[in-house]
Amino acid sequence: MKRRTLLLGLALGPASIATGLNAFAQSAGKGGDVVIAITQAPPSLDAHVSSAQAARNVNLHIYETLYARDENAKAVPELAEGVTISADGKTYVFPIRKGVKFHNGKELDANDVVASLERYRKLGASAQLLAAIDSVKASGPSEVTITLKQVQSVFLDNLSSPRAPIAIYPAEEAAKPAGQINFVGTGPFKFVEYKPDSHVKLARFDGYSQNPKGTGRDGFAGKKEVFIDTVTFRFMPEAGARNAAFEAGEVHLVETVDGPTAQRFQASKDRFTIYKVLPFSMQVIKFNQAQAPGDDVNFRRAVQAALDMEEILAIAYPDIYQMDGAWLYPGSPFHMSAGTQGYNKPDLAVAKQHLAKSAYKGQKLTFIVDNLRANVDTATVFQERLKEIGINVEISVADWPTVSKVGFTDQGWNFWTHGFGIEPYEGPASVMSPWVDGTSQRKKDATIDELATALNAEMDEGKRKELFARFQGHMYEQAVALKVGNYGLFQAATVKLKNFTPYRIPRMWGVTLER
Repeated sequence: MKRRTLLLGLALGPASIATGLNAFAQSAGKGGDVVIAITQAPPSLDAHVSSAQAARNVNLHIYETLYARDENAKAVPELAEGVTISADGKTYVFPIRKGVKFHNGKELDANDVVASLERYRKLGASAQLLAAIDSVKASGPSEVTITLKQVQSVFLDNLSSPRAPIAIYPAEEAAKPAGQINFVGTGPFKFVEYKPDSHVKLARFDGYSQNPKGTGRDGFAGKKEVFIDTVTFRFMPEAGARNAAFEAGEVHLVETVDGPTAQRFQASKDRFTIYKVLPFSMQVIKFNQAQAPGDDVNFRRAVQAALDMEEILAIAYPDIYQMDGAWLYPGSPFHMSAGTQGYNKPDLAVAKQHLAKSAYKGQKLTFIVDNLRANVDTATVFQERLKEIGINVEISVADWPTVSKVGFTDQGWNFWTHGFGIEPYEGPASVMSPWVDGTSQRKKDATIDELATALNAEMDEGKRKELFARFQGHMYEQAVALKVGNYGLFQAATVKLKNFTPYRIPRMWGVTLER
C-alpha cells in the first residue's frame, strides 16, 4: 500500500497564448473534421438542465453566456459589453453586444436574454445561482437590467458559471420546457446531429460574431476563431476502445487516458502528443454526520489524523497528483494556505487519542463508493489505514447513480469519496455551497452557513479572503470533510491536431487539423 510515485513533469497551470491567433490564422488553412473520444454521452444538449462534464464538453461550443470565465476563472464580459452596478450593489445594467447572430440567423436582443434568464431561474440545474435575483427586465432593445433582493458579491461569478451554463437562447426556444428546445446558440459551432448511442456532431458557424474584447483564446471567453469544418464527439465509455480507435487514426483526441497508456503513447512522439491537465479535480472524503459516529468531532479528527493523504494519492492517481490543502486550485485569487495547517498530518498515535475520546465502539462502518478505479483505491487505502487504529470499515461498491442517490440521504452510509471538480475552479462561494445547510455532510453547520452568508454579502475582496480562510480553517479544525489532494488527467492527441491547449473542456476553437 506504500507505493510512492513522483509527479511526472510540471503541473499545467492556466496558460495564456502568447502568439496571437491572428498570425496563426494567416498561416493555417481552414478545413478538417476532428473526432474526439469522450467517456460518456451528454445527458442533454439543453445547457440549462445538465451539469455533467460530458454536457459541458459539447454545450460550451454551441452556447454562450452574458459573462464567461477567462483562463484563470475570472468573470469577464461575453455576450454583454460590460456592466454598470448601482451604488447600493443591487442593480446591474448590462449593455448587450449588437450584431450577434444566433445559429438560426436571428439577431440577439435584450428579450432573448430576459427569456433565457427567466427560464433558468425556473428549471436550471443550478438555479440557485440566480436565487438572489428580484427582477429581470429589458430596459432597452440591447440592454438588460437585473435587480437583486440583496447585495451578492459573487453575482457575476454565478452568472458566468460553466457548471450548467446560463446559456442565452432565442426567446422562442427559452419559452420551451426542459429538454424540448432546438439546439440554437450564438457560439462558434452549430449543432448538426445527435445520435445518443454514438456521437454528437457540430459544424463551424461562419456567422459567428467575435467578442471585440477578445485578444486570443482565453478560458471560455476570449477570441474564438474556428478553422476546422466539424468536430464529432464520439461516446466511448471503454478505455480499450478509445485507445484502439486513437491508435488506428479514427480519433484525433482522447479526453482521458491513464498514466501507463500516456507513457506508451508518449514513446511515439512522431505520432502522438500527451497533455497533462493538473489540477482537474480534488479527491474528497465525506462523513455522514447524520449518523454516529460521523456526528462526533473526536471520531472525525481521529480519521483525519490517521490518514496519509500522499499514500492515497500515490495509489489512486500514481502519475498525476498534487499535494495541496487549499480548497481552491492554484492560480485562483483565493487560493491560500491560510487555514490549511491541519492538512496531511498523519500520526497514528494522535489518531488513537482522538478515537479514545469518541463514542465509537468498534461497530462496522460503511464506505460507499462508485466503481471508478481511483475512488475504489481511495476507499481501500482508507480501510487499511483505519484498521491500524481499530476502526472497522466495509466498502460498498455500486454504479454512480446508485451511490450518489444514497450519498445525499441520511441512511445507508458513513463515508463517501468522489471528485470535487468544477467547484474549486469556480471560486470560494461554489466551494462553500455544498456544505451550506448540511447538504453534503447531512447536518447543518452554523459556522459554515454564517461564513457563506457573509462572503456572499461582502463586496471587499480582502475581507472575502479572510472569510474563506476561516472556512478552510473550520473544515480542518472540525474535520467537516477531508480533502485528500488534487489530481489531474492525461489527454492524448495526434500530432496532426495543431495549437490545441487543454482546459476544462477540449476547446476546438483556435486549432487546426493537418491533412
